[in-house]
Amino acid sequence: MKVAAVQRVSRREELYLEELLELCEAAGYESAYTITQVRPPHPKYNIGPGKLEELRNAVKTMGLSKVVFGGDVKPVQEYNLAKSLGVPVISRTQLILEIFNRRASSSEAKLQIRLAELRYELSRAKEKVRLAKKGEQPGFHGLGAYEAEVYYDEVKRQMHTIYQKLSAIKRRNSLVRAKRVEEGIPLVALTGYTNAGKSTLFNLLAGESRPVSPQMFTTLSTTTRLTTFDGRKAYISDTVGFIRNLPPLLIDAFNSTLSEFIYADLILLVVDVSEDVRNIQEKINTCIATLREVGVVDVPILIVFNKADLCKNAAEYKIASLEFEQPYVVISALTGYNISQLCKMAGSMMGGYVRIRAVLENGGDSYELLSRLKEHGSLISLNYGSGGIEFEADATVEMAEKIRRSASVFQVVG
Repeated sequence: MKVAAVQRVSRREELYLEELLELCEAAGYESAYTITQVRPPHPKYNIGPGKLEELRNAVKTMGLSKVVFGGDVKPVQEYNLAKSLGVPVISRTQLILEIFNRRASSSEAKLQIRLAELRYELSRAKEKVRLAKKGEQPGFHGLGAYEAEVYYDEVKRQMHTIYQKLSAIKRRNSLVRAKRVEEGIPLVALTGYTNAGKSTLFNLLAGESRPVSPQMFTTLSTTTRLTTFDGRKAYISDTVGFIRNLPPLLIDAFNSTLSEFIYADLILLVVDVSEDVRNIQEKINTCIATLREVGVVDVPILIVFNKADLCKNAAEYKIASLEFEQPYVVISALTGYNISQLCKMAGSMMGGYVRIRAVLENGGDSYELLSRLKEHGSLISLNYGSGGIEFEADATVEMAEKIRRSASVFQVVG
């Protein structure tokens, strides 16, 4: 489908046309025509009358099927634009929702997206119904049959049903999380700006083969696997990527998915270091701000500058020009460059482990403890002797406490 991409900004605002075009591509659209304008929003059309005439001509001569605005468009502006242009008009928020709909695979993701759609619709329902009664226009089909309050109540009823379904999923997720806490194995959450290479890194660290794409928002559903960082076991979760000005209704709707960050022991914030310094800085700021918005306060963050293979020796030079407070590592998830250093840093930062030396008596109970230690930690040395079983290991705090209660000799060494 051929569309026009329109980006209007006020003075001193940045034009993000390239990102809008990437979003259109991710939604399956061909951006056949683009318009940019720097001016305050026109009350009737958002863009000025001159640009509207230019857009109307492009729609007619090029056979465009839809117009996509890079910002939010008020219902009255959407109505007036659709009436003037003769084709549907959608906002950036609606475009992102379309992408999410295309990419959602799990039942939880689909419910979260539907909830976000309904929230968006609820904020506009009464005005859209009023406008639709003036005459059915592209983008407003079917609304004229509803009374405003009836339609509004129907949207709220659907939202309530979805809330109930998501609450049930949240309870199941809480049980899984409680089991992880009982095991004492840390959780490492992968996040970052969309298309930074998170899924490629996840596949490398977890030995998986999740779909990888250069398009935005390939990952919408959280996937968690057990892996090791420098010999220390951890669960690693691949989660949804961020984007500049992520609509608040999406943050709210994806609360159960984003809660992985709050309960994580470490966040790996993946950043594409092959981009220019200005983009890198802005994307770091966007990700940190979003994490703070969802409630991440005390969780340690390791910035992972990915795609070093695309910028040769310029990575450290770029990083020196950036402003951030978190520790970092430079890697290439594609080639495996410096992954061992990433694992070493992650293993030390995620916590949850202590290095112990202990002696257990020979016997069945000791063998069972050692077996569980291998599941929830890693043995560094092991010696069987007449005086008992001597070993050194990295153990979860919970496992170390169990060993301490049974050991004749016990020492924490790091």
